[in-house]
Formats: sequence, structure tokens, C-alpha cells
Amino acid sequence: MSARANRAISKPAHLKALASPVRQELIDLLVRTGPASAAELGRLIQRPADGLYYHLRELQRVGLVSSAEMRERAGRTEELFRAVHQVPTLRHDPSPGGNSPAVIAIVSSMLRLGIRDFKKGAASPEVRAHGVRRELWALRVTGWLSPTQLAGANRQIRALHEMPGRRSPRGKLYGITILLTPLGHRGRKKQRRTRSPRRENAR
Repeated sequence: MSARANRAISKPAHLKALASPVRQELIDLLVRTGPASAAELGRLIQRPADGLYYHLRELQRVGLVSSAEMRERAGRTEELFRAVHQVPTLRHDPSPGGNSPAVIAIVSSMLRLGIRDFKKGAASPEVRAHGVRRELWALRVTGWLSPTQLAGANRQIRALHEMPGRRSPRGKLYGITILLTPLGHRGRKKQRRTRSPRRENAR
């Protein structure tokens, strides 16, 4: 794996491209499937391949996707695409003038994908909603974490991020959406600006 493939995503063009839920999903799939055609990707997410070409070309234009090879299948030539970053991670700069607006746009798209997938899963009569092989979860917990507990939560989130493997005959495609955020801003009170005392008009 090249050093470039390990580098965190931080370029403005990359962040802008990933604000699209479709492009996020394509990157996620290519990381797991390896080189794949637009038709293969379309079958996985039940989208027409023609509609994915534009997004694949945009990802290719900014350098998040590259062309892997050309393949002959059923008498047709098709292009295979691969993800440039094999472990996609974002480099967030929350400082003033940083890239928070772009990162927030990406996270908003992640949550829209999660909501869409949850709605479809919840409407399926075959989905498992209980037990050790439960397939549908919605979780929000509010509470206090010590520095040690926060480190533990980060380890578990990383482990969950690394758990899904490549496509296998026994595997099933799932979407996992996680959000961890501090709530300290809720307790901050805006300081009132002190007014200078008015001078009485001289009589």
C-alpha cells in the first residue's frame, strides 16, 4: 500500500466531492469490494449503473478513485474502478478558518445515508430486530465519560470500523453509522457585552 493511500483526506476538492451521499457510498463499496465496475456497484446498492458513471468520473477527476483495468464481459468492454485510499479517513481541522464546514457537510451526508438505510430496513418484514443477530439498531446515549472511558470508546469505534470485511458468499451488505460528539457547548453561556455608563447631559 502506498503512502498516498494511507494519507488522511484533507484536500478541499476531496472534501467537496465527498459531500455527496452517492460518492461516499461508492468509496465505501470500492474499499470493501476491491476493483469493480459501475454495473457491479449498481447491483450492490440497487442503482442504475448509468447514474453512477458521473459520480465515479468526478471521484476520479479529484483523485479519490482511479481506473484499475479494462475487462471484457459478455461481449462488452467495461472499466473497473478502485479506491485510492484503502483506509479513508478525514483530517479535520476545527480551528478558526479550518475545514469544519466541509467536514460538517460530509457528516450530514453520512447521517442522511444512515436515515435512508434505516427506513428501508425498518420497512422490511424479514429484518431481524432482536437477538444476537439483530440487524437494525438506533442508539443515542448521553452521559459523562472519563478520559479512560473516552479512550475505550475510541478503541471500540475503531474496531467496529475495521470489522466489515471484503465481500464473501456468506456475508451480507450492512451500513454502520456512528456519531460521537462532546456536549460541553450546551453549558456555555454567552457573555453579555457590558455597556459603558451613559453620561448625563450637562445642564
